Amino acid sequence: MRRAELFALALERATTYLDRLRPGWRAEGLSAPELTALLELWYLRTRFAYRLPLEAIVAALGSEPASSLPAERGDEPPDR
Repeated sequence: MRRAELFALALERATTYLDRLRPGWRAEGLSAPELTALLELWYLRTRFAYRLPLEAIVAALGSEPASSLPAERGDEPPDR
């Protein structure tokens, strides 16, 4: 898997995790430290995440407009 694909997958999974953990997080405008704190457990438990810096994932989530992030999905099982 290419690094860009891995990064896109990480963003999708992190977004799904945040949607389930804290619905409405997109509208709250969370700071980077807040997003980092929320994603730390996800980052530690996700098998491929160690290949990408958490700071890069947080930066992408914090800078992306909500419309370009993956949409909320309530019918999928949570990430393991």
